[in-house]
Amino acid sequence: MKKSYLELFTLIANLNMNVKDGKTKGQKKLQKIAEKVKPLLDGYNEKVEEIRLDCASVDSDGNLILDEKGGYKFSKENIKKLGKESRALNEEEFEVEVIQVNNPEGLEDYTFLEGWTNGIKFNKKEIKQEEDVEL
Repeated sequence: MKKSYLELFTLIANLNMNVKDGKTKGQKKLQKIAEKVKPLLDGYNEKVEEIRLDCASVDSDGNLILDEKGGYKFSKENIKKLGKESRALNEEEFEVEVIQVNNPEGLEDYTFLEGWTNGIKFNKKEIKQEEDVEL
């Protein structure tokens, strides 16, 4: 299946918010799911570092120019290029294997896993719309 890096960030943010101390069955299973998606995040970080390196300023000999903290320095033009390429990377789609969950107990309420997993029957709550009230 195809997902974008933005969708991956949403999944990771939800995993981080819900894992907490990892004491419940569901939280322990979320930790395992997080371990399975970690290589995707690592791959993204490698791509970001390549983009940053390609946009970094160099001297006449091709050596990187670093700031006082050891970070790359960028020209105004390359800062714009860095932003454009970073946004494009965030929207980039990649192939990901659906995570098969054989024992879904404890994961039924974590609907953010939908589309990333198979084997979980999610508890979907219906949102009741309030009747229009005349003011």
